[in-house]
Amino acid sequence: MESSTKEARLELALEDIRKQTSPNWLGTARKFQVDRETLKRRFTGVQQSRSDTNAEFHQCLSTAQEKTLIGYINSLTDRGLPPTSQIVYNMAVELAKRPINKNWVSDFVKRYKDQLSSVYLRTIDNKRVKADSIPSLERFYNLVSLYIAYIIYI
Repeated sequence: MESSTKEARLELALEDIRKQTSPNWLGTARKFQVDRETLKRRFTGVQQSRSDTNAEFHQCLSTAQEKTLIGYINSLTDRGLPPTSQIVYNMAVELAKRPINKNWVSDFVKRYKDQLSSVYLRTIDNKRVKADSIPSLERFYNLVSLYIAYIIYI
């Protein structure tokens, strides 16, 4: 039996149990073809799914810490101070209280790209990087200053 379908059936069973005023563990377990004890433990919060447990074991930060970090990043962005990748890395190290992988921030951004509102954490396309170079900016401001000088003397 494939674990993803088993997990999906378990989620459906949990949803069904939440709707019941008095949980019928055996009937719901039979209806969705899941183990009654697993259903009960998952509903009461004693047991997690295997993927959640593996994720928490292998992640540098717990899910709650990651949600806190997302909230902090978004609050900084809302205040007009979007953090850079290095700032996010430093915050994660402080939260984890241990060194983390150098690629952790990019993986974190990929996982939560739909929840993050920071512009600095998004990748910049190559044309924009070239356009933001110092020589390009110097040429632009030289042209602007020449134009302003021309307008003033007319």
